[in-house]
Amino acid sequence: MTTQRQRFVGQRSNFIRPALLALAILLAPGGQLFAARQRALPAVALFLPAILFFLAAVWRWSGAALPARRPTGREGPQSLTPGRGWRALFAISSVLLALLAYEGFAGNYLPGGLWYWLGAMLYFVLAFAHRPHLSRPRLPGRFWLALLAITLLGAVFRFYRLDAIPGEMTSDHAEKLLDVHDVLMGARPIFFPRNTGREALQFYLTAALIRLTPLTENHLALKVGTALFGAITVPLTAFLGRELYGRLAGLFAAFFIAVSHWHVAISRVGLRFPFTAAFTAPALAFLLRAFRNNGRNDWLAAGLILGLGLHSYTAMRIVPLLFILLVLAKVAADLLRRRRGGAGSEASSLSRAFWQNALLGGLLALIAFLPLVRYLQENPDMFWYRASSRLQEGLPAGALWASFWTNVKNALLMFNYRGDVVPANTIPGSPQLGLIAGALFILGLAYALWRLLAARERRSLYVLLSFAVLLLPSILSLAYPEENPSAVRTGGAIPVVMLVAALPLTVGTAACWRQCVGWGRRAAALLLAGLLLFAIAEDANWYFDDYDAHYRLSNWNATEMGAVAREFARQYGSLRDVYHIPYPHWVDTRNIGINAGDVTWNNAVPDLNEIAAQAALPGPRLYFVHPDHHEALAALQAAYPDGELHYYDSERPGKDFILFRVLPPP
Repeated sequence: MTTQRQRFVGQRSNFIRPALLALAILLAPGGQLFAARQRALPAVALFLPAILFFLAAVWRWSGAALPARRPTGREGPQSLTPGRGWRALFAISSVLLALLAYEGFAGNYLPGGLWYWLGAMLYFVLAFAHRPHLSRPRLPGRFWLALLAITLLGAVFRFYRLDAIPGEMTSDHAEKLLDVHDVLMGARPIFFPRNTGREALQFYLTAALIRLTPLTENHLALKVGTALFGAITVPLTAFLGRELYGRLAGLFAAFFIAVSHWHVAISRVGLRFPFTAAFTAPALAFLLRAFRNNGRNDWLAAGLILGLGLHSYTAMRIVPLLFILLVLAKVAADLLRRRRGGAGSEASSLSRAFWQNALLGGLLALIAFLPLVRYLQENPDMFWYRASSRLQEGLPAGALWASFWTNVKNALLMFNYRGDVVPANTIPGSPQLGLIAGALFILGLAYALWRLLAARERRSLYVLLSFAVLLLPSILSLAYPEENPSAVRTGGAIPVVMLVAALPLTVGTAACWRQCVGWGRRAAALLLAGLLLFAIAEDANWYFDDYDAHYRLSNWNATEMGAVAREFARQYGSLRDVYHIPYPHWVDTRNIGINAGDVTWNNAVPDLNEIAAQAALPGPRLYFVHPDHHEALAALQAAYPDGELHYYDSERPGKDFILFRVLPPP
């Protein structure tokens, strides 16, 4: 009788927990639906029971505790370079080459120290890297095939109709293409001071694409480079997820970033935004693997990727701080573990070998960062200008603290409630996560907090700490709180956010696979497939329909103007005969020239008195005029009595413009 009762209780438990889990996963999207409409009370009313059902399902459920990865010993104790003498020679050579590179980088000139710099990194690796453990190659398994399919899905989201979406450039794009043009004309700076200063990676990448492919100096060239990095981030996110929670978590995290309208939008726009996630995900994965194994090569890889990533985008500068805080968190956790006794899932930080490897990783990061070290030494104001201008701008301490806590609140709301308001980055105010990802993100945060508090799980500590620190580039916009939350400055957090969103599905899938049978597994599979397919459809509709339409209405139609200018030059003269009369909040003059095929064209007429001087010279003329700029129209008609005025009816509502033409006699 007792045995039958125990079996009945066990069967009921096996049914109740999956049912609670499914109920939580079905309730949470309802909360997200209300949150996206900024209806806080109904959202909380659905999110709270969803969280409670989810935690009740996983509480003391062995299937819900994802197993921690154990040290693997992927590298042997042998050095990559045999012989202590050779290693010493390579180490000395690395130091000498780094010093020569530092001197060569003087004057913001990259080639002066480029080969010394590359040699310094190479010799450092040869001096200190360990020989990797070589295993017999295996045929691709289910994990790799699934990851390949997800990566291809991510590539489709990033390259489908890339030439047309997004459809227009902003002033930032013009600045970037001018920097790219400088590179193509022979300039080789370490740091590009135009437009408050920019790191160099995108400009050299885009210039290389233009040299090596049929791409030209236009918006598409910028977009191809950033879309490539966006697509690469998908498998790199899987690497991070697998390191922390296993292969299944890695696949779910890769899926969510593959279809994420947040990451898709910042990957396709053609600016430097996706670089932060592309470098943060692998650097963080190697660091956490170094925590687990204390492998020399993992430390070196983390340091190298971190140092190179600092040449990509300003928001990447927060990652060194994150690394320091993660190391301190690990030390604190190891001290607590030693006091309580017991084995852990990570190598201890309380050893000389740990700090030796950490120091070597940090030194390699410094060498990789060396070009910017030299620039920082020579031009500290320019290097820090953009970041410092957002941080303070003379605000008193009380105002700074008030702005900080307001920014923290708004940054935490960006995922589910109210997001970025910049039209180029997103649909203003739209949450950064979709219905499914946003709902699962709330449950994933609850799961991570529960594991941290109830089980003192250090993985959750690392994830939550990374999440918080990677929001700081947006939160620290204290002087301009309207720029927070920023979908682009928080780009480094995207892989972590997607991993958090992946946790509920990982827990549910793993637990149901172990404990559900028959119809239970089939129901779970149908629920999972439905959620994933809905996420694909929703994010595709958000980006390729809603965002595309909104973006085109929000940005001026320089493509149409460029086409008109190009046709006029073909028929009557050259682009030197085409002029643009600026008007407040109208199209950027340079974007007309770029779309006309000349990135250097900048025939703006800011002073209307110039029109009379131009009229004194013979030849055809074409002027672009804003319909409300009546003073310009009067000046043109006075200077060119025989000129022709045409109203250009744009395909986009509210984007019409006036053409004033002066044609040669027939």
